[in-house]
Amino acid sequence: MRGRWIETFEGEHQRQLYDLYSKEWWTDGRSFPDVVRMVEHSDLALGLCSDANRLIAFARVLTDYTFKAMIFDVIVHSDFRGQSLGRSIIDRIVRHEALAQVRSFELYCPDNLISFYNKLGFAKGTANLLFRER
Repeated sequence: MRGRWIETFEGEHQRQLYDLYSKEWWTDGRSFPDVVRMVEHSDLALGLCSDANRLIAFARVLTDYTFKAMIFDVIVHSDFRGQSLGRSIIDRIVRHEALAQVRSFELYCPDNLISFYNKLGFAKGTANLLFRER
């Protein structure tokens, strides 16, 4: 599939990103202002737009640009799944010139997606993950 990569989300692309977020189980319930703020404060945000300029895939990264890069919110619009766009966005991230010095890329995923990410070179870690929510 052809398309255009973007790293800035303004205007209609903010609305389209919010629409993507509102349809996923782990991101529904987030407010539009919070999604805009989140993407503005991510170290790297990538989107893939269709030929019609519709946002069809997204992911974001928080990183120190040296040791670790955490990949969050890999989302492919439901109308475009099964076209290797998840693979494309992960490849785009790990090959991104701003992240060339990063030694470890990490992400969270549910058990049903582990095999998908294994095919992209990710392996299940051994560290315990702790959370503290407000």
